[in-house]
Formats: sequence, structure tokens, C-alpha cells
Amino acid sequence: MSWLLALASALVFAALGFKAWTGHIGVLGIALLPTAAVLYFMARRGFEKVARNRADMVAKVAFTFVGIMALLRHPIAFETPEGVKTELPLYEAIGQYITEVDPQTFVFFALVAMAVKFVGVITSAFAWHLLLVGQGVRFPFWSKIFTAFLIGRFIGTFMPSTIGLDGYTLYEAGRYSGEWTRVITAKTLEKFIGITGLFLGMVLTMPFGYSVIVEVTAKLGAPDAAPMLAAGILLVAGGVSTVVVIGLVWPVLLVAIMGVVKRILNLLMVGPLAKISNKVLGLADDFTRAVGAYHGKVGLLMATLAAKFVTHFTTFVVYYFTGLAIGVVALEFWPVVFGSSIQVLATVLSPTIAGEGAREAFQALLLSNQYGGVAQAVLAGALGFIAAEAATMWGGLFLWTRTPGWRPKFAHVDGEQVDYAWISDDDGGFDAEAIQRRTREARQN
Repeated sequence: MSWLLALASALVFAALGFKAWTGHIGVLGIALLPTAAVLYFMARRGFEKVARNRADMVAKVAFTFVGIMALLRHPIAFETPEGVKTELPLYEAIGQYITEVDPQTFVFFALVAMAVKFVGVITSAFAWHLLLVGQGVRFPFWSKIFTAFLIGRFIGTFMPSTIGLDGYTLYEAGRYSGEWTRVITAKTLEKFIGITGLFLGMVLTMPFGYSVIVEVTAKLGAPDAAPMLAAGILLVAGGVSTVVVIGLVWPVLLVAIMGVVKRILNLLMVGPLAKISNKVLGLADDFTRAVGAYHGKVGLLMATLAAKFVTHFTTFVVYYFTGLAIGVVALEFWPVVFGSSIQVLATVLSPTIAGEGAREAFQALLLSNQYGGVAQAVLAGALGFIAAEAATMWGGLFLWTRTPGWRPKFAHVDGEQVDYAWISDDDGGFDAEAIQRRTREARQN
């Protein structure tokens, strides 16, 4: 049965590889990847240790190869030097366009874009580290937190939005600490702080990039709507940022909200639902304590917000340097940065794989005038994606090192080392309740 499940997994993943080769992963790809993964993990449980280790290596190599292929064969709408509109894999489009610009200029600014993005990845990982520390959970930053971020970004090649990154970093933090309630609370707060960092970047750069709004509304045939659109952006982005910042400065408000949720749950847990009331209310108590852990840690939360702001701002700046890479010499910094902030938000909210298609479409809508044409805007947007992924694609190498027996150098919960004895060198499985129980027993002893 295990070999049949493994064969089924291989066939499903082969279908995903074919979709990646054609450049159109689409919604089907979202379903194919988890299906292949579930079948594989069901299959590997029936293998002997040696066979399991070999299968893991094959699976990781296949995932890495298909991930890189999906990245390079991502299609974009492209206009040839002869003016013919076509759709080409990204590597072909870049290959054709690079003949029109100075190769040294292209390589230099592409590398600068990668370096800028890499800084943003470091600050994002540091923000996650700070939120875990606020929960009393501490891991080595470079060897555990940062490498988990690289692996998560690599896995996210096949995932919409930031699902791959969020899912993997959450999994590792919960797996090695055993404190799932705490790490889920930290991840939830990270998402709120992350979107706030994005909105703050949008609000702060709007005064310098207002011309983008004017150009877009004029393009849409409603030039008088520019002030109203700008006011709407400020209302939404500024409002969300204000609410979240207030919540960070006074975490007691979050605890109060959790208290209201508990009272509502207590009222609802009647009749047939009363049987599960204790478990539900117990989870609510755990989350209330986890949220309350940030009380009095305003400095840590503000540092997290600052790190997330840098993360998003560097992403906006990447598209300025990719524009320079393709030879747009008259490019203005602030309009590109502001326009890219809206594009990044649209990409994050897009249901497409890694934002493919949405990124280029919004870059063309918002910044075609800045880049000197739709083709240049599309190519700069796609190249920004490549620069961002290339800066972290080697995270796949760290995925290979995450064998079932791998451990962080340390995993401290409230200053105490977590007991690693529950981690099986053989199958890598885990039991969250057993982890928590053994960790508490170790502290008591």
C-alpha cells in the first residue's frame, strides 16, 4: 500500500511539474501540491528507515527542481523589439530585452535589487523572532529562525500570498517549542503588524508619489477622482495602522477583547454544545494568557513594527532598481515606491500562485508612465519577482538539511530548554499534547 501511495504522489507531483513547465500552474496547482504532499507523507510512514531517507531526498530534489522551473518559466506578456505582442517565459523575455540594454547595467542593478530584498527578508525574520521572544519562546536566530524563513519562502513558490512562508515558520516554531498556543498567537499578531507595516509604507510615501494616483485616474477617464481616491487610501491604510498601533501600545485592549470572546463562548456553550465547552474555554484561556504575554513589552512590539516596515519598504524599492536594470534611466524614485506599495498589497491579496499575473498587471496599470511603457512596467514587475525569489531561492538547500533528526541548537521556553526526546529520528512525527506535557514535567523536575 505504501508504494502505491508513493506512486500516486509521484504522478500527482508530475502533473504539477507539467503545469509548471507550461507556465500556467493556476488554481489546479494549489490543489495538486497539497494532494501530492499528503499522499507522500501517508506513504513514507510505511517505509523502513533507509527507504524513507532515500525517498525524502528524492522528494526534496524534485521539489527544488520543479520550484526553480516554475520560477523561470513564469509567463509574462511581452512586446518584442519589432512591436509584436506575445507571451513568453520570463527567462526568454529577459533574454530578448537584455540585448537592448547594457549587460553590465542590467546585472549591477539586478544584484542591487536582490541585495535590497535580502535585507527585507532578514528584518522580517527578525520581527518573527521578536514576537516569539515576547511569548517566552527563543531559538537561535541565524541557524533556526532565518533558515526557516528561507525554506518557507522557497516552499511559497507554489503557494498564493504568504501561505507557504507563514505555514512553515509556524510549523517549525510549534514543532520545536511545543507551545502551539503561543506561536499561533505570535503568528496572528505578526500578520496584523505585517499589514500595518505595508499600510504605513503606503501612507508615508503617498505625498511623494501622488502623481501616480493622478495618472491612474486620468487613464481610467476620471481625473477628478484623484483626491477622493487618495483620501480613501489614507482612510483605510491610515485607519488600520492607527488601530493596530494603539493595540500594540496598549496590549491590555487585546486581553480585554479576548475576555469578551470568552464570555460570548460561555453563553453559547449550552445544550449539546456544553460537552465541548470546557475544551473551547480552555483554549480561549490559553490564548488570553498568550496575548497577555505582550503586556508591558511596548518596545519589543514597536521594534517588530519597525522591522516589518523595513521589510515592505525594501520590497517597494526593489522595483525601482529593476526599472534601472532594464534601462529606464529617467525613473523617479518616490512614484515607483508608492505605486509598488499598492501593487504589493494587490499581490498579497491575489489568489494566484506567488502573485503571478497580478503583480505584472498592477505594475502596468499603476506605473506604465513611470517606466515608459506597458512592456517595461510588466518586465520590471516580473524581474522584481525574480530578484526577490533569487535572493532566497537557496532556501531549498536548508530544506534538504531538515532531516527528521534535525534539532535547533537550543529551544528555550520561559528560559528552560525544551525536551527533544519526543522527536523521533525515524519518522519525524510529533504530538503537540505530548510535547507540552513532557516539557512541563521537565520544568517541574
